[in-house]
Amino acid sequence: MNKLIFLLLSTVLFSDSKFEAKTSHENRMAMENRKIKCRWVCDKKLYKEQKIADAISFYKNSKDYKFTKR
Repeated sequence: MNKLIFLLLSTVLFSDSKFEAKTSHENRMAMENRKIKCRWVCDKKLYKEQKIADAISFYKNSKDYKFTKR
């Protein structure tokens, strides 16, 4: 019984995750670079704003939806 528990415990402890990705030196340096992080955040914000603008223009040009001023 103890051998079985030891065997199962060792396989769990030493098994590698299938989803772990090995990062290269260049990738680690890029992850630590503040300019790249800032650019990524800015691009993400611009992408969200563009998607919102596309949705608004779609609904404005649609025949089924009407925008009213209050």
